[in-house]
Amino acid sequence: MASTSPRSLLLLVLAVAVVVSDAQFQLSETFYDATCPQAASIVQQKVDAFVDADRGLAAALMRLHFHDCFVRGCDGSVLLNSTDTMLTEKEALLNKGSLRGFEQIDEIKMELECACPGVVSCADILALVARDATAKVGGTSWPVFLGRIDGGASFADEVNSSLPERTDNFTQLVARFARVGLDARDMIILSGGHSIGQVHCGAFFERLYNFQGLNITDPSMDPEFAAMLKVQCPQTTPFGFMALDATNGTFDSAYYLDLLTNKGLLESDVALLSDPLGVEYAIKAVQDPMAFLDEFGWAMIKMGAIPALEPYGWRKHCAFVEPKY
Repeated sequence: MASTSPRSLLLLVLAVAVVVSDAQFQLSETFYDATCPQAASIVQQKVDAFVDADRGLAAALMRLHFHDCFVRGCDGSVLLNSTDTMLTEKEALLNKGSLRGFEQIDEIKMELECACPGVVSCADILALVARDATAKVGGTSWPVFLGRIDGGASFADEVNSSLPERTDNFTQLVARFARVGLDARDMIILSGGHSIGQVHCGAFFERLYNFQGLNITDPSMDPEFAAMLKVQCPQTTPFGFMALDATNGTFDSAYYLDLLTNKGLLESDVALLSDPLGVEYAIKAVQDPMAFLDEFGWAMIKMGAIPALEPYGWRKHCAFVEPKY
């Protein structure tokens, strides 16, 4: 895991101030110190092993925390299986077939239940896993504040209106993040999560083959980059995969360099440079990569404090809701 830098000490102070000042949603780094002091180390050891076996899981595990917090708050609802009466977030168009890591979360939860039965929430597991997965592949660690309460409901029809979409422009992205209490700068920094992971080729086919319905390549895309994409992602393979940035598998600021050199993939990524704030931050991230790593941690702390819409209680299994008696 990457070590905590001097900037992260300031990050910790700022994070404590923000989280403690939110009277509605009190979280603490020491929440499990008395009830499950080994919780963080158990999670880290499991994440390290998972990512050692499959480096691509780092992006998947981070993404689960994003998709959880943007829908109904950080309540672990993205992990719930559908029932006869509830079609859950897993089944939504933006999630089905694209989210993974559920089995790994279940395995972590099982180990935590063996060590500390009835203590650690699924929502907290997602927060710890996102931090550890990011740090495992090059990111800077950040303090994770704990004490989230799991939700008891999950609805597929709430996902599409809540999550950012690949076709969003800058204004739409800002609006989506604002709904959950995050500002434009948070949005630009958290978009850096695309430093790791892959995307289906079809997600950028319009830019590559049919820009604005004109059967041309987006003229803003670097020509050599576009030529490479057409070799890697011919129109006959929409379900092929392409890395989201040039250093696939390593969490760094190369994502922003790609944007500045016209090598971004998704419309929503390229949209960051349509606003002076996005351009300014991209340049800063490239010039000072460590600052980006630390600021990403700060933004993740802020995102991780989005309160649950309807807290239910601790769940024994992250995929199911146990009835209250």
